[in-house]
Amino acid sequence: MPREGLLIKIPLERLTANEINLIHNASLDILNDPGLTCYNAEAAEIFKQAGAGVVPLETGSNRSWQVSLPAELVNEALSQAPKEIRLGARDEANTLVMKGEEPRVFLVSGSETNIWLDSAFETFTSQSDAGRQVRVPVYKPRRGMLADLEQAAHLAEHLDTLDAFIRPVNIQDKEINNENKDVNKFFASLNNTTKHVMAGLTSLDALDDVVKMAEIIAGGKDKLADNPLISFITCLVKSPLQMVDDTTRTMIELCRRRLPLVVSSSPQAGTTAPPTETGIVVQINAEVLAGITLAQLVNPGTPVLYGSVPVRAHLATAHVPQNILPAEARHPEQL
Repeated sequence: MPREGLLIKIPLERLTANEINLIHNASLDILNDPGLTCYNAEAAEIFKQAGAGVVPLETGSNRSWQVSLPAELVNEALSQAPKEIRLGARDEANTLVMKGEEPRVFLVSGSETNIWLDSAFETFTSQSDAGRQVRVPVYKPRRGMLADLEQAAHLAEHLDTLDAFIRPVNIQDKEINNENKDVNKFFASLNNTTKHVMAGLTSLDALDDVVKMAEIIAGGKDKLADNPLISFITCLVKSPLQMVDDTTRTMIELCRRRLPLVVSSSPQAGTTAPPTETGIVVQINAEVLAGITLAQLVNPGTPVLYGSVPVRAHLATAHVPQNILPAEARHPEQL
């Protein structure tokens, strides 16, 4: 039996069906005009062959194309995308079955930090009251390492309420490079948890090795197709509305192998997206729909998950907002 997750019997609906329809139609309007800028020649040709408007742009040495996606092309792709996706696992009891029409929530770890925090409790004495002491956690930041990823996956294995594992730390050992990074991060994850493993791909050149490793663990190519132990996060759109070359190329190859993947968009409200909630939602939807459309044009029926990581700019600095309270106000005991 697959993991149950949490079925929300009375889901909170912030948007009415009419409002959702308005957002969807606004996204379709954006994809049609002005469309998106595509920096991948193969994707531009795939869109062109499917009937999209594709116009070459003059951008110096970097070739690009302005792609206009008709609404009917996008809607046809949506009809071909699976409404139920199975994310497998080494222990099939940890399989996730995700149904588009079902308000079921699965809890998964986050992705991904460059900095690992070593923690320890230390004792502090109040300056105003020498008799008052308190133990508080102290954190020492350092670069994330392969052993940290292994530890995180091992912890995830024993967290009963955690349903799957997204790599939460970027490994930066001296021995790790672009040629061996992907194999190491997928192996470290799979070797330490029997739950589903999801991560991005650093280098397309490593895809064959990663898939071969997953096939060996699953018991063969057909077994991996039936029980996909791994899935991939693809951030092929750089906001606003730019389909970048390398991640788009990676996504195309993943679709040809029919491996589960996430199409993710991560705009920043106020800089790379409108500052209003409605505006950023419309843009996210447009960017993800562009990825879903490409996936179904490459290989109809490719299992695609809708992903987004929206953030907000602090309009005074154009940076992502940070905790701006003074340090003493953030101290656990305000000593």
